[in-house]
Amino acid sequence: MAPDLVQLKRTITVLTVPAYFLVAWAFYRRNLWRSYFFFWICLITEGAALAATQFATGNRAAIFIIYRVAQPFLWILYILMVIEVFQKVFAKFPGIARFAQKVVLVSMVLAFLFALASMGGDLSSGWSGRPMLIRYAVILRAITSALSVFMIFIAAFLVWMPVPLPPNTIRHSFLFFFYFFVTTGVYYILTTGATAFVSVANLVTSALTLATLGGWYFLVQPEGETVPAGGAAPRASASDMLGRLEALNRALSRRQE
Repeated sequence: MAPDLVQLKRTITVLTVPAYFLVAWAFYRRNLWRSYFFFWICLITEGAALAATQFATGNRAAIFIIYRVAQPFLWILYILMVIEVFQKVFAKFPGIARFAQKVVLVSMVLAFLFALASMGGDLSSGWSGRPMLIRYAVILRAITSALSVFMIFIAAFLVWMPVPLPPNTIRHSFLFFFYFFVTTGVYYILTTGATAFVSVANLVTSALTLATLGGWYFLVQPEGETVPAGGAAPRASASDMLGRLEALNRALSRRQE
């Protein structure tokens, strides 16, 4: 990476560390942290991990340990905060929400298998023969792939069955999808051996993280938790839409019994 790009990445990273805690503090002050609890915990965890790596600059062994310890917690939090968002979407339909959780878990398995298969000849030395950083990148790519696919399915469902949503839920979901979708592409580059683009990919990830943190800070506001009283006229009557949702919810709820 050219010296100016290295300096740019360092500058972005320095700005990103306080940005994590600024967004977490904003959610706390706006009394939104309970509504987005796992997201709030993820902000603090990821911010602390990034700060620790900055303090450990120059000590590769320490940075590796921090990364290896922090990443599994973050993987779990990524899944939980997406489930958290869509439980809010289907708060009045618990059967659909429980079904959505199963979709996340199944898609996670399928995406992980896809991530392994897409490495192709790069697995010639076997999974255990790969460096730890590559294995972690493959797992993270699998998770972000699964969550991106899951969010596309949910978005398609909401187009078919329009449900009035608070602006915060829509903005929060869009930022998640944007972040996970681009991150998946970046980690695909990192895990398929395209070494010429690794430095640029790292720079893109840093800039993307800072941009989405800014989006969460400015777009998710307390007044955005209110469901709009009106909106565009639905394609079907309100009673018909509600009836279809209730029928789907009952069908899924019976499967849980």
